[in-house]
Amino acid sequence: MTARDLSLVGLFAALTAVCAQLSLTLPLVTTVPFTLQVFAVLVAGAMLGARRGFLSQLVYLLLGAAGLPVFAQMHGGMQVLLGPTGGYLWSYPLAAFVVGAAADLGARRGGRAAYLRFTYAGMLGGIALIYGMGVAGLIAWRIPRAVQVGVLPFVWFDLLKGYLAGLVAARVRSAVVPAGRTPAGVSRV
Repeated sequence: MTARDLSLVGLFAALTAVCAQLSLTLPLVTTVPFTLQVFAVLVAGAMLGARRGFLSQLVYLLLGAAGLPVFAQMHGGMQVLLGPTGGYLWSYPLAAFVVGAAADLGARRGGRAAYLRFTYAGMLGGIALIYGMGVAGLIAWRIPRAVQVGVLPFVWFDLLKGYLAGLVAARVRSAVVPAGRTPAGVSRV
């Protein structure tokens, strides 16, 4: 892994931490905060590809596990990762990997349209993975109506984040993955 790769991994871990602080909790609707973390996870996968996207989110989790206040509402520590919303956090590296693998495949197919098509399919898979693991965490904590409080309030907002993440990634990916230095033969978009 090059110094550039390490820098990008760190940059996207930091971006996820910043997006986590942009949060809002609607107590009458759900105890799970609305954040821009999902946007950062999706962009990381789409722009960095499967491997580096995965690593960026793993670094994010490790920073939080070490106690740094990188999770929503300036929280950190293992108690967050093992708490009711921990399932969402644990899903981030896997979701970034899914999105990144789809984006890499779309980029290999060539052209912006193929890249977007594959990336958006990967984002739907990534969002489904986030929801699945998040709801599993809520159920493990015996949160009543886990789908009602952990998915339904967020679906349209997360789909919008996915759409915007795809647009941003399509515009910026060529700067992050320059021609001639692409991972695993991925072409520029």
